[in-house]
Amino acid sequence: MGSQKLSGRSARVTVLGFDGSPPSPQARRALAEATLVVGNIRHLDALPIPETARRIYMGGLGSALTHLALHDGPAVVVASGDPGFFGVVRALRDQDIRVRTLPAISSVAAAFGRIGMAWEDALVVAVDAASDGVDPTERATAGRSVFDPAAGRPVSTLRTAANLCRAHPKVAVLTGPGAGPRELAAELLGPDKHPLERTLIVAQRLGEPEESVEWLSLEEAAGRHHWGEPSIVLCIDEDRTAPPRPPLLAGWGGPPGGWALPENAFVHRTARITTSEARALVLARLAPRPGTLVWDVGAGSGSVGIECARLGAAVIAVERDADSCERIDLNATMHGVEVRVVRGQAPAALLDLPQPDAVMVGGGGVEIIRAAMNRDPRIVVVTLSAIDRVAEAKQALKVSGRKVDGVLLQSSRLAPMPGDAHRFAAVNPVFVLWGERP
Repeated sequence: MGSQKLSGRSARVTVLGFDGSPPSPQARRALAEATLVVGNIRHLDALPIPETARRIYMGGLGSALTHLALHDGPAVVVASGDPGFFGVVRALRDQDIRVRTLPAISSVAAAFGRIGMAWEDALVVAVDAASDGVDPTERATAGRSVFDPAAGRPVSTLRTAANLCRAHPKVAVLTGPGAGPRELAAELLGPDKHPLERTLIVAQRLGEPEESVEWLSLEEAAGRHHWGEPSIVLCIDEDRTAPPRPPLLAGWGGPPGGWALPENAFVHRTARITTSEARALVLARLAPRPGTLVWDVGAGSGSVGIECARLGAAVIAVERDADSCERIDLNATMHGVEVRVVRGQAPAALLDLPQPDAVMVGGGGVEIIRAAMNRDPRIVVVTLSAIDRVAEAKQALKVSGRKVDGVLLQSSRLAPMPGDAHRFAAVNPVFVLWGERP
């Protein structure tokens, strides 16, 4: 359908949320007056719909929108839970169809309620596509991909959901056909079957007689082939579910304080850390945010990767030195973020890692840049101190029509002198290069 709006009469539509509870008096009145009722077959069979009303069993949202837009008279759309939360209300309003909503408890609230867990600090992500046999009014996001303006192309919402689950301790995933608990667990385990410490709580058919709520490991969820629909998956890091203080905003409130932190905010070896000035530019190019995965290759102290994690991204830090790996773990703990540390020599250590959205290469030769480029992230950023390596690094970034750019970053910091005087002290220059998908 794209962005084209349907033409025709503007129906008087009541969107009725259904969670298995008996309908309210308002809902009963709306159903009694309706001449058209649209919804999932299970929901319509459970509600008192007059024999005179035409029923449309929803197999795809597009045809239902057409019927609603052209219908002359009162209509009801039955949707799971709260239809204004990742639901059909947005799709109806996008078609200029006038609606009023009688919501039920959202499926996310119900799922957290079943396990007795507060969820104002949870992230919620919708993954699925509407398809035949599944209730598309519960989650009306069309397609299994979303448009990423930074990438300029659709990206997998299943991968986005997995990255949110990697980075954040409490995530609710609205699943769907081809993107259910099994696929999410497999995505989280990744090609290398990394034992991520997460528990999946799968809530199926909430409010219906067949309701079930199960606690599973990633391996258990990935090994099961059949699940009931619709389902909600809560991905929980049980060691980090209680924030140090209640959030002021629901969901993720962003990093505490600023970014491009001073070098002394990290435990590091002398002269072996990306300066805050260079880190600011690197972060601007990497554009870390919730739902993305960043590789920090040759991570050193982990300052770049940790800053990416503070900005909401999932992060994998690759480092060959054992002492540096310990420092990365320590720094991540100090800053209250999760960074997966992979000890190994790149490029071999990169082979089985999950697909990155952005890569920072802070050490190693052109073979590491080429290995990163072969995974087709949106951008690869390289920092170099030696001018001799700039030309070959630039050439390695110039593949598949990528736009290559760079900066020689030179800065001087205010430094004290005797007698309450000051001077500017030069910081070692650094080359920052990047290759970005057009």
